[in-house]
Amino acid sequence: MQNIASIQEKNFFKKNGYLIFNINKNELIDKVNQDVKKIIKEKKYKTNTKIYSYNNSPRIVESFKLSSNCCKLAKIKIVRDKIQNLYKEKPFPFSTINFIKSTQQPLHSDYSHFGTIPKLKLIGSWIALQDIDENSGPLHVVPGSHKMGIYNFFDYTKKMPTSLNDVKRNYSKYEKWIKKEMKRKNLKSIVPKMKKGDCILWDANLLHGSPKCNNNKLLRRSQVTHWSFKSVKKHYNPSFSNPKKSIYKLREVNFF
Repeated sequence: MQNIASIQEKNFFKKNGYLIFNINKNELIDKVNQDVKKIIKEKKYKTNTKIYSYNNSPRIVESFKLSSNCCKLAKIKIVRDKIQNLYKEKPFPFSTINFIKSTQQPLHSDYSHFGTIPKLKLIGSWIALQDIDENSGPLHVVPGSHKMGIYNFFDYTKKMPTSLNDVKRNYSKYEKWIKKEMKRKNLKSIVPKMKKGDCILWDANLLHGSPKCNNNKLLRRSQVTHWSFKSVKKHYNPSFSNPKKSIYKLREVNFF
């Protein structure tokens, strides 16, 4: 069947931690771009906390609540089917982020932001809403980095953060750790050439980001959806959790 991940796709995902395919829904993507433009103009959107922002381009959080088209894109069948066949479990979306330009964010994994019990029951889907210019700060991924150990913030700090500045300080340590580990393990980032409608699925622990941008005036429209599974007993915030001591800052996750 066309929408089912093949054995080759499963093997590629297992080895590299990501998978790329095209969703073939340009008409829907055009509607999403129109809706996002309207959302920005009306200034009714939520954004990420500033400590995870690396430029002034807005990150629109929860667009699925503001646009039926963004919601349709987030739940699109081909993506759900691919994930289900990779993980042997039906996935459910719980958050979206829409980007207008490059984030210019250093390499990181989603698992540094969303923890799960059982562990690593999380996947991200990133859909290009236009042809991505190589100078616009394109997406980088690090093949094989999903096999790195899970980072524990409390291996590098003894105090629970009490302010956003504390969280940012601890997160900066994490970003430095990534650079050291990549060098130690001889891991390299690549820049997939992404066309309109291309979707990349990545494992919870796969390193990705947009650390290099030659021209931040260029658009790089995209929509990310985060998925989890009903088998997850708890979702937690890693910045305030120490799994080694069974200390968890639980977070509410609502599937849609």
